Amino acid sequence: MSEQPEDRPVGRWSRIGGPLVLLLAAASFGVVAVSVLIPSDAERELASFAPSAEQPDPSTRIPGIVVTPIADHDHEAAATGSPADRRAVPPVGGPHNPGYTACDGVAYPDPIPDTDAVHALERGAVWITYDPARTAPNTVQALTVTRVTDADFLFMSPYPGLDSPISLQAWGHRLALDTPDDPRFELFIRALSDNPNTTPLPDAGCAPGT
Repeated sequence: MSEQPEDRPVGRWSRIGGPLVLLLAAASFGVVAVSVLIPSDAERELASFAPSAEQPDPSTRIPGIVVTPIADHDHEAAATGSPADRRAVPPVGGPHNPGYTACDGVAYPDPIPDTDAVHALERGAVWITYDPARTAPNTVQALTVTRVTDADFLFMSPYPGLDSPISLQAWGHRLALDTPDDPRFELFIRALSDNPNTTPLPDAGCAPGT
């Protein structure tokens, strides 16, 4: 007579281990899914700075922001020699050139004319400036690659002589920072980039020729 094959441990483990592995995989997926579906505190705070009918200018909640009412956004005065508003450096509004700096995610390696940049602010862009003497080249490179390039309503350029290493500008708004790692950096952009409530020319567009 032939002997009956003994139960092999591997069969027992396959019956028990298989469902166990699936259970552990499902649990792990659940952790990943929950982390994706439930935003972090930082993400919730950032979302709370999106403009809305209830808060047309959320940037006023950002500590340290300077808001300057700008009444004049004439395109002709700058063309005849009047400077952009110099109450702030860099300027945050005032008369400016008819032409404008492209602001659809461009990082300029050299300084750009104030009056061209102000026209981009008028269209709803946020202008990131930095003092090249106080900003490390790797910081500039990281901003260029990971934050600015191809971003909507955003542009960046060096601005020698700033009173801070980093300065953010939107129409009538300025925020001086020591580093782009400051959480207020993203809050400013979220609150003011393409905000139709704070820009004189909403929906005008930022790409060249628009």
